[in-house]
Amino acid sequence: MKNYLLLCGGVGGAKLALGFKEILSPENLGIVVNTGDDFTHLNLKICPDLDTVMYTLSGESDVSKGWGRKNETWNMLSALSKLDGETWFQLGDKDLATHIHRTKLLQSGYSLQEATSILSKLFNLPDFIYPMSNESVETYVQTKNRLLSFQEYFVKLQCKPPVTDFVFKGLDAAEFNHSIDLDAFEEIVICPSNPFVSINPMLQLNKLQQHLINHPEKVTVISPIVNLNSLKGPTAKMMTELGQDVNVQSIAKFYKNYSKRIFIDSSDQNELTTITHMGFEVCLADLIMNNFQSKVNLAKTIVDHLEES
Repeated sequence: MKNYLLLCGGVGGAKLALGFKEILSPENLGIVVNTGDDFTHLNLKICPDLDTVMYTLSGESDVSKGWGRKNETWNMLSALSKLDGETWFQLGDKDLATHIHRTKLLQSGYSLQEATSILSKLFNLPDFIYPMSNESVETYVQTKNRLLSFQEYFVKLQCKPPVTDFVFKGLDAAEFNHSIDLDAFEEIVICPSNPFVSINPMLQLNKLQQHLINHPEKVTVISPIVNLNSLKGPTAKMMTELGQDVNVQSIAKFYKNYSKRIFIDSSDQNELTTITHMGFEVCLADLIMNNFQSKVNLAKTIVDHLEES
């Protein structure tokens, strides 16, 4: 069995990561998670994508929302609202406990990787979840009117302002997570996460970027676009506002310097020839993951193909 490294953001990436977790041994799997949308809120270190992956893989996620913890209560937020505090970022009581413990670990001198490993163990998970960097990289969204922090854009303003560009602050001082030996993985899978704000922050880290450019034959992209729309989140909206066509061709163009293989949904098979001419090996699969079995099935389809290649 080959070793697989997943690059993923929040909800979409976590769904596929769960499928991989079910079919691979922990020693054959690594999951690198975007931390570009991390931020400090109420003096707590919040890592939305890391938490979504951790909750999803441990069976703790609120499946109906796709984020946060199941069987959540909201007493703190309700009390904070009555005190006229900031409540635009939804922090449930159980979720809050995660942020408090992570913040304490970081303030005690642990790195983000070390804190993630400790939290993973507490959620009964193997030590296979990796923040993309131990240093802070902050994603900002340039809109027509002003530059917004990602969470302000995504949560507070609900992705409504038109997007013109993205800015990643902190890249000069950030390095790709030293805990990850890229040469130890025969296959790298880019999950169906938002390419602009979930995957691109990772691609901006020099070590990972150069490795993908030098080894595109071992990089497989799973399209976040199915039948001219996003699988999840504002990907399609962003593509339109950036002047890109909302289709799998645009996804292939985005990753053309990093990958030679792409999985597209069976509903987009009319794009197969065009993307093949762009230099990709194109694979068809059912990419919509709307229940547990579909997540496992997609992961198995990907692994079966890559084990044979």
